[in-house]
Amino acid sequence: MILKKYGPILFLLLLLLHCLSIAFEWSEIRFFSKLALVPFLMFILAAFNGLSFKNQSWLPWLGLLGAFAGDWLLATPGEIYFLLGMLGFMTTHVCNSLYFLKLQPLQPGKLKPAMIAMIVLVIFCSLIVFQIKDQLGTMLLPIMAYMGIISLMTILAANLAASESLNRNAIKYFIPGAAFFVASDGLLALNKFLLHNRNFDIPVMITYGLAILLLTLGFVNTAWLAKKIPSNGSRG
Repeated sequence: MILKKYGPILFLLLLLLHCLSIAFEWSEIRFFSKLALVPFLMFILAAFNGLSFKNQSWLPWLGLLGAFAGDWLLATPGEIYFLLGMLGFMTTHVCNSLYFLKLQPLQPGKLKPAMIAMIVLVIFCSLIVFQIKDQLGTMLLPIMAYMGIISLMTILAANLAASESLNRNAIKYFIPGAAFFVASDGLLALNKFLLHNRNFDIPVMITYGLAILLLTLGFVNTAWLAKKIPSNGSRG
């Protein structure tokens, strides 16, 4: 099937089209190409895994739906839509967090990757907040809540590296995917509340597109791994 063989490349071409639409101010193409990103990844996920909702496999689907809702709402002007868009992406991060936690629970003696991620995130988020805190006003609490949830997702993605069976997928897909998500949202926050530079929209979308692509490929490969490795009651 075409999506199995060329899906990631086609997605990157769609992302390139979206970035070109930002650069050349093709407003209609920009709107529809952005809304096409997540559904395209859903087709890729379905091509590899089918529409399976057994065990925790429904969580990536709900997470992608949250991202699609977030994309739609953030494309609509107005503070209320920005807040609702944040809720959409918070749904994504909660679903991904639960998925990662089910794959690899936090275990004493295996917390080094999670602790390293936590330290890096505290530094990164503190730097972002320090830059924009005076401009946030009533948005301070929602932004802090969002940072907390996306940081938890990233910590749990890093925790997958503590598992022998999941280490490869964590390093190849989940950890960089989560890191790109954090980077994208950090750039978005800086641009929305401080810089107000239209040119920043392109790196925001590049990092976001890479984030959702890598996470989806992680879901695909983890489902494949689960079929190949007999369950022994633990991923550790």
